[in-house]
Amino acid sequence: MIDILDHLPEARVPEGVRLYYTGLGVKLGPVFGPLASALAVLPGSIHPTRCLTALSEGRLAGILGIHDQQGSFLEPSYGTMVRHYGQISGTFRTMLLMLLDHKVPPGDLYLDGIVVDPSLRGQGIGSALMAAFEHLAGENGFTTVSLEVIDTNPRARSLYERLGYRQIATHTMGPFSRLFGFRTTHRLTKPIRPAGS
Repeated sequence: MIDILDHLPEARVPEGVRLYYTGLGVKLGPVFGPLASALAVLPGSIHPTRCLTALSEGRLAGILGIHDQQGSFLEPSYGTMVRHYGQISGTFRTMLLMLLDHKVPPGDLYLDGIVVDPSLRGQGIGSALMAAFEHLAGENGFTTVSLEVIDTNPRARSLYERLGYRQIATHTMGPFSRLFGFRTTHRLTKPIRPAGS
């Protein structure tokens, strides 16, 4: 039995942040560093109402970050970054994070990372989160949903394309590609029918 919540419960924040960061380490590692460093910064830098969480028999099984016009799930302030990493390193890491940031156009709900507990994969948790994300978009009047997938993750891209997502843009990381470990990200989008239309 999979239960989908429209937030990350306060008591689940530490494990939610750990799961999210571990699953998205390829993209977020250069910004936040080793897990211990990230765990010192991230719990106070997320918006628990800008995500969906999946519970499987009471266990945190997956998390899907959401980014809309009001902001994103993961949003550390510059002051937080400087406090944790120092002036120079905090400034540089904030700039790296800005490279991963996205402009979200009106009417679009952006998927800001999806992670499923590796020990629970293959049980439909990712699909349930995706379906809930698209339902949430329709219920709130959004006309499209979008996401980005890195060029080193063709498996995820194939999954999104099977779900009806189509590429609309490519972003090149340029000189930062070595640091991040991937060269490009592909922006994919899918039309959504608003509820009641």
